[in-house]
Amino acid sequence: MSIYGTKGKLIKGKILKDLECRHCGNRFHRSFGVLRYFHICRIPVFTISKKVGIECSNCRWTLLDRQIPERVRMAINSSVFSQKSWLRMVTGSVGRKVALEQ
Repeated sequence: MSIYGTKGKLIKGKILKDLECRHCGNRFHRSFGVLRYFHICRIPVFTISKKVGIECSNCRWTLLDRQIPERVRMAINSSVFSQKSWLRMVTGSVGRKVALEQ
């Protein structure tokens, strides 16, 4: 059993329709965020890094962080790493149950 360490979490984002894939020409991409954090007894203490990415829904071509245009990266960052998504990650299933009841 690990008492402390680092862990990563993939946070799903919205579907984007305004970018064209360089490989297949598809206009639909899935956005996501990767959050790395330090934990003690499985409780997140502080964030180590936050990165955003997009993935083509057709050919699965993936762009991470600096490869994404600035305006799109900032929009994804604000939607994926919101207070609500952080609360769900920390509380796990308890947070989902509370969110469903509201």
